[in-house]
Amino acid sequence: MALDPELLPFLGGPDDANMDDIAGSRAVSAAFNARAIAARPTPPLGVTFRDTVAVDGTGYEVPIRIYARDDLPVASGAVLFIHGGAFVFGDLEGEHDRCLYYAAYADCVVVSVDYRLAPEYPYPAGLDDCWVALNWLIAQASELGVDTQRICVGGASAGGSLAAGLVLRCRDENGPGIAAQLLIYPVLDDRGTTLSMAEFEVYDPWDGERSRKMWPHYLGHGGDAPVYAAPSRASDLHGLPTTFLMVCEEDPLRDEDLNFAQRLLHAGVSVELHHYRGTYHAFDVIAPDTAVGRRALSEQALFLDHEVGTPTR
Repeated sequence: MALDPELLPFLGGPDDANMDDIAGSRAVSAAFNARAIAARPTPPLGVTFRDTVAVDGTGYEVPIRIYARDDLPVASGAVLFIHGGAFVFGDLEGEHDRCLYYAAYADCVVVSVDYRLAPEYPYPAGLDDCWVALNWLIAQASELGVDTQRICVGGASAGGSLAAGLVLRCRDENGPGIAAQLLIYPVLDDRGTTLSMAEFEVYDPWDGERSRKMWPHYLGHGGDAPVYAAPSRASDLHGLPTTFLMVCEEDPLRDEDLNFAQRLLHAGVSVELHHYRGTYHAFDVIAPDTAVGRRALSEQALFLDHEVGTPTR
């Protein structure tokens, strides 16, 4: 295997994912976000966003950010998007550009969730927050101009785990109907026994060593993960919605993602699998303006448009 040469210059940046120094990594990320916000261009023409909260029946609030294009048809589809960050890092800013891109190029409202992070709030706090946000989206569909029959749940990395877990929970607990799931190099298996996990034991920007350290922070203990935390542990994948699954070749998560895609297919789930050769974990966020980064984002938006966008007449 050979890394895409366009991606090489983006390696070796500041360490914002040190699992042994979560506070320090969060500070590095916050400083990076502050610079990015200061230099942020205006949104694409016709795209707006606003911060608000999703509220459950008890008054509990989850911060969210809503993106929409001014010319969206009513009622449009929607995607509930969940950011990554190893369950312990990340916020609405880290996936802001991706969500803007979706809003600009897919006929759907985008709702991004700022869920509680581990280790302060271990599982199931983050998943519960996403559950609140999804149910709020359904309840507010009329006000948002959203068709509840065209809802996608998506996420990247740890957010992909939360997305897949949320969709499983919807299936098992008679929750909202989900039309599609968008899983971008998702975290799926806490066992860490795959070949790719060993192959990329130490690797930039993400590796097997950090993957193993991540799970006890998220779970709050060192034991096995429950199904909704580690969706690969689900014994039954039948009845899940059409799935987009994105995999990076030089990623410790590669093999668990490919295995999950195969299991979905064997369960009768329609799967759109994208394996990007010569790429590392989160390349489409780290290097979005490379040819392969642009292609990945475009293919994600095309999936959203096809599955939950405006139906062609």
